[in-house]
Amino acid sequence: MQTGQELRFGMQTIYTSVIYLDRFLATRTIEIGEYWAVRLLSVGCLSLAAKMDENRGNLPALSQYPVRNYDINPNEIIRMELLLLEVLNWDMSCVTPFTFKKYFVSRCCRENSRKHSTRMRIVEIIMSVLKDVRLMYHRPSVVAAAATLLAVNENLTREELEIEIYLLHLNGFLDIDNVWYCYYKLLELNEHI
Repeated sequence: MQTGQELRFGMQTIYTSVIYLDRFLATRTIEIGEYWAVRLLSVGCLSLAAKMDENRGNLPALSQYPVRNYDINPNEIIRMELLLLEVLNWDMSCVTPFTFKKYFVSRCCRENSRKHSTRMRIVEIIMSVLKDVRLMYHRPSVVAAAATLLAVNENLTREELEIEIYLLHLNGFLDIDNVWYCYYKLLELNEHI
């Protein structure tokens, strides 16, 4: 996250890079103590996510990615990108909660004057998902709905949340139990923000 912010990448890019990292580590392991490998993998994931999500004209050269105290050169980053592509079967498309943000803001935020601040708050809430890996296993639409509802109202009861979901007219697309669980967990994660 820190490197993504240093390079001024969007939150969608940072989130996508974590998904790539998680998908990679689901099939491969890194030996304990090989911090350089973790750093190389992280840079590779962030670089690929940036190539997928960022404006191509604003991409930094691989030599500009901070590698901290590790002796990692651009050729090693390229090799890591190729390994990632192979392990992920070249499937780099990711649906994230950001994919649904605009829709849920348009449906849940009824005050036009609050839409910008609500969108900013939703981004903060979605990024907090990275603190609790259990939330990342919920469908992105569920996380986006819960984050939006939380940004709009931090005091919803389960019944009120259920009414809000039914008002979206999604015909059962969102499971109420999952949205409630995510809403409650996101509320806990964001109490101090």
